Amino acid sequence: MRLRSIATAGLAIALATGTVAADPGHVPHDRAGVVTDDPASQEDPATGFDGAGISSVENSLGTQLASAIPRKTRNVSLVGTYAGAPAEQGFFGDVAGYKNLAFLGKWRGDCPANGVDIIDISRPSNPTKISDTRDYADTSMEDMEAVKIGNRDILAIGLQDCGNNPTLGTLGLELYDITNPSNPVFLSLFDTSPGGVHELDLTVTPSGRTLALLTSPDREAITSDDDGLGGVGDLLIVDISDPSNPVLAGEWGVLDEFGLAFYLAVRQGGDARTLLHGVRANDAGTTAYLSYWDAGTIILDITDPAAPTVEGRTAYPAGVEGNSHSVDIARDDTLLVQADEDFSPFEFQFTSNAFAGTRAAVEAAFTPPIVNLPGRAMEGTVVHVGRGCPAGSINGTNPDDPYLADPTGRIALIERGACGFSHKIDRAWNAGATGVIVYNSAAGGEGLVRMGASGSFLPPEIPAVFVQRSTGLLLIAGTPPVTARAAAVFNGWGYLRLYDITNPASPVALSTFATPNTNNEAVATTGQWSVHNPEIRGGLLYASWYSDGFRIIDISKPSTPREVGYWTGAGSPSPFAVSIWTVVPHGSLLLASDRNYGLYVLKTTAKAP
Repeated sequence: MRLRSIATAGLAIALATGTVAADPGHVPHDRAGVVTDDPASQEDPATGFDGAGISSVENSLGTQLASAIPRKTRNVSLVGTYAGAPAEQGFFGDVAGYKNLAFLGKWRGDCPANGVDIIDISRPSNPTKISDTRDYADTSMEDMEAVKIGNRDILAIGLQDCGNNPTLGTLGLELYDITNPSNPVFLSLFDTSPGGVHELDLTVTPSGRTLALLTSPDREAITSDDDGLGGVGDLLIVDISDPSNPVLAGEWGVLDEFGLAFYLAVRQGGDARTLLHGVRANDAGTTAYLSYWDAGTIILDITDPAAPTVEGRTAYPAGVEGNSHSVDIARDDTLLVQADEDFSPFEFQFTSNAFAGTRAAVEAAFTPPIVNLPGRAMEGTVVHVGRGCPAGSINGTNPDDPYLADPTGRIALIERGACGFSHKIDRAWNAGATGVIVYNSAAGGEGLVRMGASGSFLPPEIPAVFVQRSTGLLLIAGTPPVTARAAAVFNGWGYLRLYDITNPASPVALSTFATPNTNNEAVATTGQWSVHNPEIRGGLLYASWYSDGFRIIDISKPSTPREVGYWTGAGSPSPFAVSIWTVVPHGSLLLASDRNYGLYVLKTTAKAP
């Protein structure tokens, strides 16, 4: 098993569960490749299968008009707005505040790559862009933070590859002097290749060192040997006390600490991965809280940055999604709030009377989403038609592969090979099939790919899924009539978990918090209803929630969190529904970034007892 990365090996375990589901999220290692033809040489689960076993909710991501989602508010008022550029959906990332400034990041999706906007908010009703940072082709700069170092104001920005061009993209930690924010001065770029910087947090140690804690998801897996050893961890600790000369002070990763068996075993749910997504330091600069996806939140003593030690971690119960995305702490480091970002509200289940239980399957990227079908399922009688390549699809002159049976009114079972997936599915559609199951060829075996379209053609009006070869053979050998069902089964979006970490070695789960839409299947395809980033100030928790705007939650009694305010776009001039990335309390203001618009400046009257 050569690690290009260990993520590939772990993916095989995830697929074996049959619970693959959509994750269009924003983790930088997730290159959304699709296999556009189907010779066995293209069998590559790491790139041909992009983490999305079901495309059922992709049609709702970042494309909603404002009328699609109600614009409401409670105890929150809009003060001012800044429309980012370009004025498109899905471009904007994190927001951070510093003095009379706000910083607006740019996301990796379509990748505007036009630097971080520096915005003057001294007049909150009229936020005004005064400068921006360097442009880098095919590079996102979604997370940033500012800090005082000596007599200078320093802005730190994480850079990562957007993945749209294999030859472009700048990776690392960028540092600027913004003492004069109208004229930011570039100081240094700390190169983090082969991984970018997804999220970061700045902290000052008791000795006065200024550290940048950087997350570089999957770095350790990519750089490890066959046994998961010897890699550079997903956490990089960089000393930026001299921002013109940043120096690596330490690194840490779960493979080196816990081993490959742990790395693979903790994965669960529809988006089964082990990687470092977010990081937060305590105020003292002695502890780091690592949001390590399915490994939960790992609590790390960084008193000696060169030799971090584990103090404890939150662990997920069996059967839940996982996905520890980001975290904040309160009450003198005894209360931890963990945000689980789950973009997999539908679990993809493939069943048949030809076998027991469920088996792994992947929905085609170019056929009608199964979630939009009646009953959210493709189901019916299955008939094996063979390889199913149409005339001219292999070498331009080949005849039709003979069909072994008539698929009219039934689901056509087709073997992978020789011609493109779209050719096979298009022919079955024209022959009257109601759906298609493509099973892997002998060369491909048990690997799974996500089917993409070959060339230019009219997309078929029938759904299609891809299954392992063993599944196809079971369907062929089943006692007629063989039936199959590929279903999108709703299991909810991501939400908040609250823990007592008075004893970090043994975190105690206290409560959870979710919005009504988080578990409402009726609205599941009209937006993104997952939590994103939490921020705590006193007894109030501010949580960004994408299409659910942001929520203000009273956590003065952490066993019974209570919502006391929210904002879902009331008064916004944007033509698009909100998609709130982050909300940050900043003095008497709230700063909220909207992926589809830019920056909102708001105020709240919500209070905690």
